[in-house]
Amino acid sequence: MKKFLCLFLIAILMTGCTGTPDAPIGVLTPAPQNTPVAVEATAVPETPAATPAPTASPEPTPEPTLSPEERLFACIDGMTTEEKIGQLCMFGFSGTAAISTEFRKILREYHIGGVMLYGQTNTVRSNSDGGFSQCRALTESIRNANKSEIPLLIGIDVEGGRVTRFRWKKTLLSAQSLGKKDDADRARDQFRYIAEGLTDVGINMDLAPCLDIARDPAETFLGSRIISSDETIASRIGRACIEGLHDGGCLSVVKHFPGHGATTADSHAYTPVVKRSLDALETYELVPFQAALSLADGVMIAHISYPKIDDAHIASQSEVFITDLLREEFGFEGIVMSDDFRMAGLRTQTSPADGAVQFILAGGDLILCGANHTYQRQILKGLYAAVEDGTIDEQRLNESVYRILTAKMRVTGWDPFE
Repeated sequence: MKKFLCLFLIAILMTGCTGTPDAPIGVLTPAPQNTPVAVEATAVPETPAATPAPTASPEPTPEPTLSPEERLFACIDGMTTEEKIGQLCMFGFSGTAAISTEFRKILREYHIGGVMLYGQTNTVRSNSDGGFSQCRALTESIRNANKSEIPLLIGIDVEGGRVTRFRWKKTLLSAQSLGKKDDADRARDQFRYIAEGLTDVGINMDLAPCLDIARDPAETFLGSRIISSDETIASRIGRACIEGLHDGGCLSVVKHFPGHGATTADSHAYTPVVKRSLDALETYELVPFQAALSLADGVMIAHISYPKIDDAHIASQSEVFITDLLREEFGFEGIVMSDDFRMAGLRTQTSPADGAVQFILAGGDLILCGANHTYQRQILKGLYAAVEDGTIDEQRLNESVYRILTAKMRVTGWDPFE
């Protein structure tokens, strides 16, 4: 402050006083007292006002460029709770020509984000072209019914063998046949062909391949849908199947984690019980899944009880399996999908509403329920109530929506801000 005052005083003295050239700055030299000074009045020409230089317009501040991840977060922040809940659902309906009136209402009212197609219920392989043109018209009807700017996931399960849903021009070998050939290129080519056929009719997700393994596949309800009893072969061919789907532009959902191979029971009709420890599963049944997780877009969780691992919940309701094992130990970051909520493996354990809430709390993302609109509405009602009372918090909801929308961006070309 003292320095500032000194400089201020010096500036005043220099402005109001005339010093000799040799005088130090700030030392005054008095004019001679007795010498008269003649002053001639001289007209001082007016100095023209300086023309101000043109001022350049300031450059506009560029809009910050957001990464796809940042754009997606911003999109999610702008969604309503109802829209977010709708993204957690992949529902089915009955009809082969067009979306049903009842399902159209559910799709629009609840902002449903995914639609699952089923053989016989939605496809007609007896048509002259194997059902492809019929399915193309059906998926167009589905997309036209979607009033959201966010595109739909439209899924089906085409595995080869007895699970093909259409009549294909090329023979689709069963998983078991691919395993016996042990030819990764052949498996990759077959599933690229499948993906190209599916994407051509508007389907962008295939619930395949099955990565369940069994010492004797014939003793399980899956049979020829199992690639091999050899975990190394199942891993190698399973990865090739996923790569083929990706080459053809389709998402892959592997199933049925943590594996149906250790039981003879069918979870469509019962809740299978597998009395194996986690150590035992990790040395065999889980090996193909672990091999595939770096590639798979989604993992389907089975409605199976493993009492030695979680004696309180079946796998599709279990935080131990979904969060502790699949997410944290195995590092899976993609979509976790439930098996169908119409199956007795779930319904004998819990209601659709409570099951949906527990699945999300356990770490799941996408709830699958076929053409039972009563169950679908119960699922939605349960989720709405759980979010409203804080049982499912906003962060848990956003995590699942983020994973689902990330997958949609990958196969639909959708960008939240384009």
